[in-house]
Amino acid sequence: MRRRQAYCRAKDRYANELQKNANGQSARIDADEISRSDLRKFLNQQLQRLPGYQRQAVRLAFFKGMSHREIAAATQTPLGTVKTRLELGLQKLTHAIKPMRHKI
Repeated sequence: MRRRQAYCRAKDRYANELQKNANGQSARIDADEISRSDLRKFLNQQLQRLPGYQRQAVRLAFFKGMSHREIAAATQTPLGTVKTRLELGLQKLTHAIKPMRHKI
């Protein structure tokens, strides 16, 4: 009987701890999720400002994980052109993000 009571008390304490942690973490997760969402929106806006061919190259390289050669084959453009598009696109993104760097 004592064993059952001890088990029930331990089970209740564990449930209370889980509830406390869930309440505290949910607020932190929400704040983190909101900031990530805002950052995602900001970066998406900056990507939309790029010319189409630069935006395509950046998306293929960073979101699809394609190499320069794979991008050149997929877009049927010379390798040097792909590298130039990526370089120019990344320069424009870097310049647009500079004022927000301390928040990222």
